[in-house]
Amino acid sequence: MKEIDFKTLNFTLLGKESNFDGELSLSGDVIIAGGFKGQLNIKDSGKLTLERDAQVEGTIQCDDIEIFGSFSGTIQSSGTVSVRSSAIVSGRLKGQKLSIYPGARLNIEGDTE
Repeated sequence: MKEIDFKTLNFTLLGKESNFDGELSLSGDVIIAGGFKGQLNIKDSGKLTLERDAQVEGTIQCDDIEIFGSFSGTIQSSGTVSVRSSAIVSGRLKGQKLSIYPGARLNIEGDTE
């Protein structure tokens, strides 16, 4: 990849062996493969992906989110919440659309508007 191409990308990655506690406000696509505890706000229409090894606890505000890993807390989505078959989700989900794949484990209070 050319250096100029890399500089124009807008994404955030929290890697597999990473852990973060606190409050984050990000833009662009966000991928979490490690641990996160706290409040996460995606400021634009970037997609949030919680990978299979992700362990996330807290409050998330975003457009679209796709969950493959573990999440506990509250999600406020202005787009689609996709819960994949490998996901373990507990808490409150609110979004325009909710997509749950066979095999996903859920303990939720949900709102779809």
